[in-house]
Amino acid sequence: MTAPESLKIGPVTLAPGVTRGNFWTLLYAAFITIGMLAGINILQAWVLTEHLQVPRAAQGTVTGDLTLWQEVIAILLIKPFGILADRIGRRPVMVFGMLVIGIGFALYPFATSIGELTAYRAVFAVGSAALAALLAVVTNDYPAERSRGRLQGFTGFMNGLGLIFVSLVIARIPSALAPRGFDAVTGGQVMFLVAAALCFVSAFVLQSGLMAGTPVAEHERRSARELLLAGLRAARNPRVLLSYACAFTGRADNALKSTFVALWAVAAAPDAGLGTADALARAGQVIGFMGAVGLVWVPLFGFVLDRVDRVTGVALAMALAGIGFSSMAFITSPLDLAMLPAFAILSIGQISAIIASVTLVGQEAAPAERGSVIAMNGWFGAVGILIAAVIGGRLFDAVSPAAPFIAIGALQLLLAVAAIGVRLVRPSPVAA
Repeated sequence: MTAPESLKIGPVTLAPGVTRGNFWTLLYAAFITIGMLAGINILQAWVLTEHLQVPRAAQGTVTGDLTLWQEVIAILLIKPFGILADRIGRRPVMVFGMLVIGIGFALYPFATSIGELTAYRAVFAVGSAALAALLAVVTNDYPAERSRGRLQGFTGFMNGLGLIFVSLVIARIPSALAPRGFDAVTGGQVMFLVAAALCFVSAFVLQSGLMAGTPVAEHERRSARELLLAGLRAARNPRVLLSYACAFTGRADNALKSTFVALWAVAAAPDAGLGTADALARAGQVIGFMGAVGLVWVPLFGFVLDRVDRVTGVALAMALAGIGFSSMAFITSPLDLAMLPAFAILSIGQISAIIASVTLVGQEAAPAERGSVIAMNGWFGAVGILIAAVIGGRLFDAVSPAAPFIAIGALQLLLAVAAIGVRLVRPSPVAA
C-alpha cells in the first residue's frame, strides 16, 4: 500500500491523509470556536448590568470570580480531554464541547442570581475545556511540519473573524432590537439564544467535516497512563517548557482583552454620556477593530514562524505582547477612538503570543501524544486565565481598569528575555 498523498492548499501543505474538506472544516472550527469562547465574556457585561443589575463597582470582581470557576473546571478537565482525544480521536471530543457550550449559552440569560449564573457558567466551562484542548491539537495535526506556522496563521485569521462576528453582530442584537420595542432583558435573551443556536449547528458541521480517529494507527496509541504523564515528561524539553509558560500569559491575554475591555467600556459609559447598550456596542467596535488588526497581522506572523527558529518567534511574540499590554497605562477611555493605536499593538501582541506558543509545542510534541502534550499547554493557559481573572478583577476594581493589562504586560517582557536565553542555549532547526 502506498502512503496517502499530501495536498497543498494555497501556501499550506497538509499532512498525509488530510483532505480539503478536513482543512475547510478546521478553518470553520477556528472561526466559530474562538468566537463563542470569547463571546461569553463579551456578552456577559450585558447580563451583569441589565439582567442582574450588579453595581458597576462590583462587576470586575464578579467577572473575575465567574472566570475563576470556569478555569477551575478547565484545569480539572482539559488534560482528561486531551488524553481522550489521543485514545478515541479528536472529532467526538470537539463535537461534545460545541454542544455543551451551546447549552451554556441557552441557559445564561435566564439566571436570576449570581449563584445561578455561576452554575450556568460551569456548564459552559465543561464544553469550553474540551474545545480549548482540541482546537490547538487539530490545528497541529493537519499541516506538514514546514507549514505549521502558516496554518496557525490562517486559523488565527479565522479566530479574528469569529471575534469580529461576535463583537459586531451578536453583541449588537439588543441595541438592534430596542427600536422595535424589545426591552433590555428580552433583547439580551435573544442575543444569547442566537449564540446557542449557532453552537448547535456548528456541532453538526464538525461531525460532518473533521477527520475521524487519531494521527497514528490504533496499535500505536499509547495507554491512558502513559498519556497522563506525557505532558510532564515533555516539559524536560526547555522549548516545551517555554511554550507552557507562554501559554500561561497568552491565554490570560485573550481573557483580559475579551473580558475587561467590554467591562471597562461599560464602567466608562456614564462619563461619556452613554447608556449600557451604546457602550457595549462601542466596546464591540473596539474589540472588532482589534480583531481586524489581528486578521491582517496573524497570517504574516505565521509565515515568520515558518522562516525563523520558532523559539526566536516566541521571543518576538512575547516582546510585542509585553509592549502592547503595558501600553494600556496610557489609555484614558476605551470609548475614545483616538486610543485605537494602542489597542492595535495590544491585539498584535496577544495573537502573536498564542500562535507562537502553540506552534512551538506542536513542533516538539510526538504525534502519538500530541493531544496530551498540547492539553498540558492548554492547562497552563487555563491557570493563566484563572490567575489573571481573579487578580485582574480585583486590580480592575481596586486600582484602575488598566492595572490588569499592565501586570500581564510586565510578565510577558520577562518571558521575552527567557525565550532569548532558551534560543541561545538550545536552538531548534527550521523545517524545510
